Amino acid sequence: MILEADVTLEGYGTPNEKPIPIMAHPPEITSDNTLDQWLDAVLASRKGIKLDFKSLASVGHSLDLLREKNSSGGINRPVWLNADILRGPNVPGFMPQVNGSRFLELIQEKFPDVTLSPGWMVAYAPPLFTETYSRTMVEDMYNMVKNVPQQVTFPVHALLVQRGWQHISWLLSQSPRFSLTLWQGSTHPNVSDLLFIRDNSHPARVYYDIYEPTLSEFKQAARQQGRVWRFYPGGNLMNFLNPANSSDLDLPSTVIQPSSLDVSWFTVTDRTSLLAQLLDGASGMLVVPVTSNRNQHGVPVVESSEGSSEVFTLQDVLQMLGHRADAPWGLYLRICAQQLLEACLNLLHSAYSRGELYRPIWIGMESLQRTQDIKEFASTVERLFPYVTLVFKELNWPPSAPQTVTGLSLSQRPALHLNTAALPKGQETLSFVVDLMDRYDLIVEDDKINSAGVLADLKQLITQGKRRANTNIYILNNQP
Repeated sequence: MILEADVTLEGYGTPNEKPIPIMAHPPEITSDNTLDQWLDAVLASRKGIKLDFKSLASVGHSLDLLREKNSSGGINRPVWLNADILRGPNVPGFMPQVNGSRFLELIQEKFPDVTLSPGWMVAYAPPLFTETYSRTMVEDMYNMVKNVPQQVTFPVHALLVQRGWQHISWLLSQSPRFSLTLWQGSTHPNVSDLLFIRDNSHPARVYYDIYEPTLSEFKQAARQQGRVWRFYPGGNLMNFLNPANSSDLDLPSTVIQPSSLDVSWFTVTDRTSLLAQLLDGASGMLVVPVTSNRNQHGVPVVESSEGSSEVFTLQDVLQMLGHRADAPWGLYLRICAQQLLEACLNLLHSAYSRGELYRPIWIGMESLQRTQDIKEFASTVERLFPYVTLVFKELNWPPSAPQTVTGLSLSQRPALHLNTAALPKGQETLSFVVDLMDRYDLIVEDDKINSAGVLADLKQLITQGKRRANTNIYILNNQP
């Protein structure tokens, strides 16, 4: 257990201000308990220490006290130091925050043997102020702490994390030193939200500063056997198919997951074919070519069912998947036209809002060649349903999408869809394909004609090469 308390200076901001750290929460500036006394009491217990600083003025004096206590008797327990060093969700620009650079400098100078807890100022007041963490917020935080040597735990508002998970998870993935501390205000988070975070992160990298009875309810739900895994749709497919891999953020960068080469792919043609896959106990990726219903323009349907007596809509597909939440299949939508993209994303958003879409979702367009089309595709996904992997299909070699995608600052996991017919021949030229895996998942579609030699060379390069552990290569063999 960790004891947490706010620290300020006696008389802070008044003519009577003294260089004596006291235990008080703003706007209070007086207290009958100094930090010196509080530390003595905590050090006589077996509890950890967390100090929350609301201003920079008290930081240096408090660090001096910590150093003094450590020199005299030793602080043989965790010490966490927290300050809100950046403006976060729903906080106006005029609100002052603690100077983050100076806060971190003081810790390095005076008492570096701590866990850092740098946070964002957050306001949450539904229904008006409910925005979540943005990519800019987490990138600014990363730039503040990327070079510090300490363990870093980021305090995040529990009610806002799930909707901003594509950004929060990016921050968490940047270093094995990073963790999250979920905190709440007066409104209790949903147990479902807490389970989502637990299911999409390593348990040792999330701390819970959550009140009762929610905390006990969450623990009980987490231990429940056979519960549905609330997988983040934009997450790593290999973590979904092999849950033991979900801790791979802590693995060395040279670790390879060759099992991605063996993932099963199944092209959905109609209701019967999908039901058979959901019932047979297999796992893999469902490929759904999506076109428009000729009788109801703009309604997304499975392409091969368009001319049959029973049209199979994308909504039908999602409903069937929602009824079989335990079936370990991801979903790859190959959309034929930009005009259908919004309708598909709206259907995905509705299913996700109902808690029926906890599986990997990949979105790709079949004919994105122009830079403007790629940008429009990415921005539409970001606006309507950003919790996906974005797939960029390449018809030619060398691929043109990486140059455009690099400048987009995507919040989604990106993948390149290549065809063996367009790939260069020979290991020397194929090594460029492997280099792409530093930034993308790769889907190599087997054309079944001249692919044997290319695939053999590619697999050998991957087996021998070194790459990031959280990118994968998949062989799409078009098996209906």
